[in-house]
Amino acid sequence: MTCPKNLKLPLLGLAITYLSGCASLLNEDSQELNVRVMCAGKAVQAYCRAENSKGSWTFNSPGQVTVAGDNRGLEITCKTQFSQPLTVKAPALPSWEMAGNILAGGIIGGVVDLYNNKGLRYPENIDITHSLCK
Repeated sequence: MTCPKNLKLPLLGLAITYLSGCASLLNEDSQELNVRVMCAGKAVQAYCRAENSKGSWTFNSPGQVTVAGDNRGLEITCKTQFSQPLTVKAPALPSWEMAGNILAGGIIGGVVDLYNNKGLRYPENIDITHSLCK
């Protein structure tokens, strides 16, 4: 049985709608990160602040912080007891869900994921090597 020509376009639109935005459906608005400040190969205590365009969060390292998802990088500034503050930037990288969505649903799904700030994710484990600590 073949599909009538006048139904092909609506069915194609429906299929694209269902396939698009996969990361938007699967990923949370926030993300939990594990952050450690390393000094001479060992994790040290530090007071940290993570910041992106969605907000800022303070926490102690080594530890976890929950941040709002964003398509821009996350700046993390940490201060140990024995060193000056150190700032690093964690990049927002494509998630597996977004990569699969682009393969299955095409550009439309990827654009939806980026628009909703759910297509890109920060690395889950961030180790900040502080070479100047004493």
